[in-house]
Amino acid sequence: MRRVAVLSLLALSCAAAPAWAQSSVGMFGLIDTYLDRSSTGTAHATRLQSGGIQGSRLGFRGSEDLGGGNKAIFLLEAGINVDDGGLGQGGLLFGRQAYAGLSTEVGDVTLGRHYSPYFFTLVTYGLGGGMAWGNASVYFTDQSPLRVNNSVSYTSPLMRGVRVRALWGAGENTSLPGGPGVGKMHSASAQYDQGRFSANVAYQARKTTQANTEHFYAAGASWQFGFAKLGVLAQARRDDIDAARNNQLEVSLLVPLGTGSLLVDVGRIENRSVADADARVLSLRYDYPLSKRTTVYTGAAWLRNEAGARFGINGNTGAALAVDPGQDPRSLIAGLRHTF
Repeated sequence: MRRVAVLSLLALSCAAAPAWAQSSVGMFGLIDTYLDRSSTGTAHATRLQSGGIQGSRLGFRGSEDLGGGNKAIFLLEAGINVDDGGLGQGGLLFGRQAYAGLSTEVGDVTLGRHYSPYFFTLVTYGLGGGMAWGNASVYFTDQSPLRVNNSVSYTSPLMRGVRVRALWGAGENTSLPGGPGVGKMHSASAQYDQGRFSANVAYQARKTTQANTEHFYAAGASWQFGFAKLGVLAQARRDDIDAARNNQLEVSLLVPLGTGSLLVDVGRIENRSVADADARVLSLRYDYPLSKRTTVYTGAAWLRNEAGARFGINGNTGAALAVDPGQDPRSLIAGLRHTF
């Protein structure tokens, strides 16, 4: 009788083992911290900052095989300020991303807090990480619509080099004037990859008041030619009441240099709603990998503001030094990024 019980227990264990093997949960993280010496002409500061190339984070991801090529998936990702140990994204626990959904042969559908499709265009075609220290787009772009709460996201599989993303965010407004439509967002993008060439177009809209919707447009392309890679990213912002109108252009070149890589990045923003408020910038950054998981980097940037502009030089999450209108900030940095 004891033998039968033992054999039965072993059989149940073997039957359960494949199901366990088909589910997985993993933890991951990234620490990026850097020293920043910045000046505006009248003010100078040396600061330890968090998030030069990428925002520091701690996350959990998992999946469960449902059979038939389908999986349940989830992601929880918390932003961390390494300089003071606090939470990023305004103190949200999982402020970077938080979602769950299904992955199928016809695409992934998830619900929660997401990056918008527009965001992926910016980080793909600003080379060297995109929206990182050294990218003009991170200095000039309004980042507030790039993460969307209360949203449903769809990502298609890659079909003949084309991938489509779409997102809808419910405003869920119950207190702001203008009714429940205020705060709603939607975004979509289409990307094409073929060999060494890649291109993408994206659009995003945000309802800010009952009478106004902001519209964001982006187009990017990159070419790998010889040993170097060239990226071009163009953006435009418009709204219904002509309060926020600008155009942006970023051109970046990524060149292998020794074991590491040199990023050369130039950019410009043209403000069409405020006179004499344009700006342009040149950034240089060198990344040197110490291992597969650890990279050290250093860089210098020079930004020129017109009389009515006050843009600063910031990292992915590291803040810019406060700039008065017309001042021309400068920045020197040295940092380290480690993934685990």
